[in-house]
Amino acid sequence: NGHAFALTGQVFQDIDRDLDELYQEVCQAADAFGAQPALFGVLPSLVEDHLNKDFYMSDMFRYQLLNERLMSMRERPVRLNIQGREHLQLDKNDVMLEALGTSLQIHYQLPFDEAVDGFHAALWASMAMLAVAANSPLVLGRLCWQETRIAIFKQAVDTRNPREIHDAETPRVHLARGYIDSWLEVFEDNLRYSPILPEVLDEPVDRLHHFNLHNGTIWRWVRPILGRDASDAYHLRMELRVVPAGPTRVDTLANMVFYIGLIEGLKATPEELTRVSYELLEKDFYQVARHGLEAEVHWCNGKMGRIQDLLLNYAIPLADTGLKALGVKHVDGWMDVITQRLRTGRTGARWIDQYWLNNPDAPALVRSYLRHAAANTPVHLWPQD
Repeated sequence: NGHAFALTGQVFQDIDRDLDELYQEVCQAADAFGAQPALFGVLPSLVEDHLNKDFYMSDMFRYQLLNERLMSMRERPVRLNIQGREHLQLDKNDVMLEALGTSLQIHYQLPFDEAVDGFHAALWASMAMLAVAANSPLVLGRLCWQETRIAIFKQAVDTRNPREIHDAETPRVHLARGYIDSWLEVFEDNLRYSPILPEVLDEPVDRLHHFNLHNGTIWRWVRPILGRDASDAYHLRMELRVVPAGPTRVDTLANMVFYIGLIEGLKATPEELTRVSYELLEKDFYQVARHGLEAEVHWCNGKMGRIQDLLLNYAIPLADTGLKALGVKHVDGWMDVITQRLRTGRTGARWIDQYWLNNPDAPALVRSYLRHAAANTPVHLWPQD
């Protein structure tokens, strides 16, 4: 976990230094075991044996309890069924499928009076990020979606029993239930879901312990959080969950800069954010997860087309505007990474796709990926081995 930083002109430089220090600590810890960290959305060399909970699940009580509770609530095995370029189907009697995906989760605190517009902006920005940051196409030897984590997680922690599925209950993993007038609507919606972690602690209600414990087991891709800071003041923040890990640290920062800038740029015109129906936005969100930059979608201004073009024409200028409004400085290099990624069409997912089609050898793919990533060169500049 990184540290929290005030949104000043140098905030992204501060985050960059912080994440670099953390990454070096990880490298040193891994080196002691002859290992090397790898920033993948889904590690391509994983095989089914790695999903054996008796060998690979953490022995922390929280995870054991999550596994027991989720399987009890489902009343049936977990079925992973993803139709992409290839078909991946797998049944499990535990929740180890969750372990396939790794992500970059960004927490962004908002003023109370900007919370609703910020939430709507984050929904649209999340669709954009799925396209530009995709890095999870290869799962257990199958080429699936460009950002397969979205499908994996939705299916792996679907707690609905057969009756709830028949009644079309919203699963615990979702983008949203629609546009809102207040975050209270989202928090009240939590009452629809049974607690997974029934922890009994003598905690005052105003400490929000049980509230956030339950809220943390409803996996919205944009998760609203009510928290308290070091001075005990309440605050609202969004946990932005759609971005996969990697490919490099420079790509990570570029994703973060673009995401925050785009949210700020979008919420400057809140009336545009609800012009297109939420149902269309949600449908397009999953289309982008499946097809990446090739997806044909709607943008919030009513324009339709390939998302690669929509992002170049509308999202990049909006993000630039948003970053200027925030007063952040010296982010042109990171924004150029995003622009060039869009112009070349070279995301991490595209690089992995092409490598696999040329040479379906997972260990060789991982070694090549790590070689390129070691130089911290953005993925759009990687040669296609």
